[in-house]
Amino acid sequence: MDKHIFSIGEISKNLKEVIEANTYFKNIYVKGEISNLVFNKSGHIYLSLKDEQSSLTAMIWKSNANKFVSLNLNEGMEIIAYGRITFYIPNAKVSFEITDISVEGVGDLQLLFDKRLQEIKALGWTDLSRKKPIPRFVQNIGIITADTGAAIKDLITTIKRRMPLINIYLFPSMVQGEFAKIDIAKKIKQANMFKVKLDILIVGRGGGSYEDLWCFNEMEVLKSVIDSTIPIISAVGHEPDITLIDYVSDLRAPTPTSAGELATPNQKELLKELSYIYHNQKQLIISHLNNDKNTLNILIKNNYSIIKNEINKEQKELNYFYQNTKNLIKNILDKNKILLENIKTKTQLLNPKKPLEKGYGLLIYDNQTINTVNKLKENDIIKIILNDGEISTQVKEVIKNGK
Repeated sequence: MDKHIFSIGEISKNLKEVIEANTYFKNIYVKGEISNLVFNKSGHIYLSLKDEQSSLTAMIWKSNANKFVSLNLNEGMEIIAYGRITFYIPNAKVSFEITDISVEGVGDLQLLFDKRLQEIKALGWTDLSRKKPIPRFVQNIGIITADTGAAIKDLITTIKRRMPLINIYLFPSMVQGEFAKIDIAKKIKQANMFKVKLDILIVGRGGGSYEDLWCFNEMEVLKSVIDSTIPIISAVGHEPDITLIDYVSDLRAPTPTSAGELATPNQKELLKELSYIYHNQKQLIISHLNNDKNTLNILIKNNYSIIKNEINKEQKELNYFYQNTKNLIKNILDKNKILLENIKTKTQLLNPKKPLEKGYGLLIYDNQTINTVNKLKENDIIKIILNDGEISTQVKEVIKNGK
């Protein structure tokens, strides 16, 4: 008997026909709490509906989105949605297409958020008067976030691009889950006691669901921010995401990348500013000297009783002032020339692929850099990054030192 071998496309097509043809999944009402809410620039609205047991991906197409504007949809809102179940073939995904919504109430997390916000306002934690200024010129920046992922990469890239000579100190922390609030609060205290005096502390993580970001609403984290002597910039999620740490931090950045920009001056802008100051001061000095020269000439021409030695003395003092100012400006320019050369040298040294040119390789497993055999086991597939390419291989045996 011949056996029929299905392709993935056939399976997906059949599933779509079965699911969307089933009247049971048409014109249905679904009750749930909104999470992962995204207002796409295309005009579509994407979200998830969840309860204690599960979560369902849903969408509102642009053609229907306008009638929901007045509802002010937001994370944690509990709704009853009307629509149909659909199946998307390219990624074999079941979704709920919403065509109408009625608001049931506010979810438990949103109620807790609102209550806690009122508490910290009553404590004065959100007052502008207690917020510390963010220094313009910094040397040492501390970052509290996960040591892997897009957030830390974007932060480091942004800071080093704007001001390569700044020192960055990472305090790796859990940023999601039950114990994240304790870990974040602990790392903020460690940063305040760090042997190197930090000028700014950036606390945050990349995007995530309402629940993923919840640890930044916990009182343990908020209290540690209030107790910090270091100015703190919060950088949690994407621009629409608002957490309570944003209210108590000294400055809120809408994304981790923008936190790097807010924390550092731009070296190119500084050089332009220095050039403007130099030319401005030069013109002031020349104008001052010309005015004094004209005054002396007028006095001499009108035969005022001025002793020649006094005139010479005035001229010497003016020349001395001119030379000192000229030397001062020259020293500033020389120092900035050395600064730029150091920036160039350090930028080359900070290139993560530089060691690979000497024959070294990076071991990657599960998108993480491997620095210990304890993270590997037999038959794991690992990737080795070399200077001119990558190798994929399988672990045959794990041998620990001394065993």
